[in-house]
Amino acid sequence: MKKIFYLILLVIVSTNIFSQTNLPKREFRATWIASVTNIDWPSSRGQSVEDLKKSLTDLLDAIKDANLNAVFFQVRPECDALYKSSIEPWSYWLTGTQGKAPADNFDPLEFAIQEAHKRGIELHAWLNPYRARQASTYTRDANHISNTKPDWIMKFGNLWILNPGKPEVRNYNLQVVMDIVKRYDVDGIHFDDYFYPYPPDNMASNASYNSYDDKDFANDPRGFTSKDDWRRDNVNILMKAISDSVHKIKPHIKFGISPFGIWKNGVPSGITGMDAYNVIYADPIAWLKNGTVDYLIPQLYWKIGGNQDYNKLMPWWADSTAKYGKHFYTGNIYGSFTNAELPNQLKANRNNSKTSGMVLFSAKHIPLNTLKFTDSLKNTYYKYPALVPSMDWKDKINPNAPTNLRWDKLAGVRGDGLIWNEPTSASDGDKAFMYAIYKLNSSSLQQGDLDKSSNLYNIVGTNYASLKSAENISGTLYFTVTSLDRNYNESSNSNVIAVNVAVPQKPLQLLPADNALNQKDTIKFVWENTPHSNSNRLQIATDKDFTNIIFNQSNIVDTFKVITGLKGLTTYYWRITASNLAGESAYSDVRSFTTGFPLPPTLLSPLDKTTNVTLTPTLVWNKSKVAIQYNLKVADGLSIVPSITILDTTLADTFFTFKKKLSENKIYTWSVSAINQYGKSELAEPFKFKTQTQSAIEDNSIPTEFVLYQNYPNPFNPTTTISYQIPKECEVKLSIYDLLGKEVAVIVNEFQKPGIYNIEFRTQNSELSSGVYFYRLQAGSFVSTKKFVIMK
Repeated sequence: MKKIFYLILLVIVSTNIFSQTNLPKREFRATWIASVTNIDWPSSRGQSVEDLKKSLTDLLDAIKDANLNAVFFQVRPECDALYKSSIEPWSYWLTGTQGKAPADNFDPLEFAIQEAHKRGIELHAWLNPYRARQASTYTRDANHISNTKPDWIMKFGNLWILNPGKPEVRNYNLQVVMDIVKRYDVDGIHFDDYFYPYPPDNMASNASYNSYDDKDFANDPRGFTSKDDWRRDNVNILMKAISDSVHKIKPHIKFGISPFGIWKNGVPSGITGMDAYNVIYADPIAWLKNGTVDYLIPQLYWKIGGNQDYNKLMPWWADSTAKYGKHFYTGNIYGSFTNAELPNQLKANRNNSKTSGMVLFSAKHIPLNTLKFTDSLKNTYYKYPALVPSMDWKDKINPNAPTNLRWDKLAGVRGDGLIWNEPTSASDGDKAFMYAIYKLNSSSLQQGDLDKSSNLYNIVGTNYASLKSAENISGTLYFTVTSLDRNYNESSNSNVIAVNVAVPQKPLQLLPADNALNQKDTIKFVWENTPHSNSNRLQIATDKDFTNIIFNQSNIVDTFKVITGLKGLTTYYWRITASNLAGESAYSDVRSFTTGFPLPPTLLSPLDKTTNVTLTPTLVWNKSKVAIQYNLKVADGLSIVPSITILDTTLADTFFTFKKKLSENKIYTWSVSAINQYGKSELAEPFKFKTQTQSAIEDNSIPTEFVLYQNYPNPFNPTTTISYQIPKECEVKLSIYDLLGKEVAVIVNEFQKPGIYNIEFRTQNSELSSGVYFYRLQAGSFVSTKKFVIMK
């Protein structure tokens, strides 16, 4: 008996070790980047193009660092566009005004494709086929479909959707999709779970909604006697038309859908809840049967166990999809789970041979390391990169192999790296799309080396690659490269090369010269590009021994650095190092320089925190050595920022008197900087004063529109906050509905005054189980509904 116990224990331990060290070489690892309501990107509306680009590349870097290989990038949330479109207006969620283009001719989709492909990441364009307005009451552009074709719109409170029963709607949606396919190098076209509306405002929730499409049904029944079957067919026709059209023009593009996680109530046995088939008229099994989709990603946003048991739903979807020979990936959510839930779901996926990957909602949680899951991915489950699984019903011809792999100075990228020649086109005309880089144990390629996920070092979309920053480069490294086509068929390997990296020599400084005087308020430090270096460190100190370092930045890729914010009339010291993966060089020689611009003046009157100041005060400050002029700033508030600055003027005097009266009983903030030919000092420490009291302050805090906001956090357990605003007195009701449209809780039911309300909703002591619910705000004639997820 004891021998049997030890044998079982050995098998369990061996299995766990095997599962963690022999990770799949091919696995779909993706995330949704949602733009609607600024969920992921952009995180806010009206950002500068520079900020938009940086935030997106930062997000893609985090996704790449976690070894994901695909993203679903939302480009059409509400019949609008996050790309250049002659059909639909620019998205409100991008610029803050629907129809307003971003600056500098910026095209988010084109930029996202380029940046994703450089990182070896697939990009699927994610569209919603019917939603024209989700909830927000912002102004629609004159060219928005709700204005140009109002008869196409079905309204459910604040939710507006295109009528799926109209043939012209189907043609319009097909036109939108094909415009993207023809003009952009996307890897896929993707739809989520929004078709006909969800409860509580679903088609069958009341007679008025259910009659919206009576005329369309009568005009074009197509042999159906059941309107429910007809509605499902409306969706099926559009999905099939899109699939056929996409694949005819670009066969490599993948078309797939992420439906609600329950097909039918009671399927599989023991599963209960709202279902896609009967409520929102979506039939994923039909899409599989008629060959519409290349993959399905059911949204399995529940935990293991319960009425929506992940371990029942996932195998059922896997079997259903495999029956028709298509790919199945799970849609998983960062919810109020324990830290073990998502790892357990991922392990369950891998134990099912019919499951080819996981898609996470949503992307922002990857850099946030929500539930510590990113750590789990990087350290264990996605420890090595993985190739996207190829689709057997598409192209099967392998690309040609890259040639002339070498270690050399990179063009356009600082430092040395791997470079290879792109291969010629394969027999089917396909060129290399991506490249897989393998790190080997020796210069002699062993049998099975290219099958081991632990040897897969990187996947890139360029014919060059730097080594990873965390790479251990001690000793000799061996590399080889293969080509991947659009279906991720893989070539044979290139030549194998040996790489040795040495620490660079200490660098040489160029500018400013040693002992330079009268340096300006903006200084450009310049140094040589030391051979074989990847970056530099710059240090600036107020003493030559560097005991008081005021600036210390490493990993500077450029061979210069522009510095501002130094003090005037001050001597500084600077030095640099050069680095690569082998280490950091010795410090350069120490150089000094002295700034020539003034120090900030001292503010004199009115003193800080003075009250009862006249409405036409005189502001006074002292002279600053070597100053020629002064810049005075006054702000209507507690800090000096552009949005509330009321005075920004330059003058030679050391005082200023207001001629126009300031507001009564207001707090103002003021400060002054000094100027000469070498630049401007920083602002003096700001002073605040409060003007005389003569009348009451006008209240400007009343909202101007009705808005129901997305709850936070979401998913949640046990508490979330629901916020809304109302611009006038009215009866307000805030209710919770389950997926069947049943009202399960009333949070607010009273007459309320204008204002912003933050309502805390708790699940403790309630009978609400885990799952998807809807909350609905009715304020006078305003109605808006949103979805949240309870996780217990």
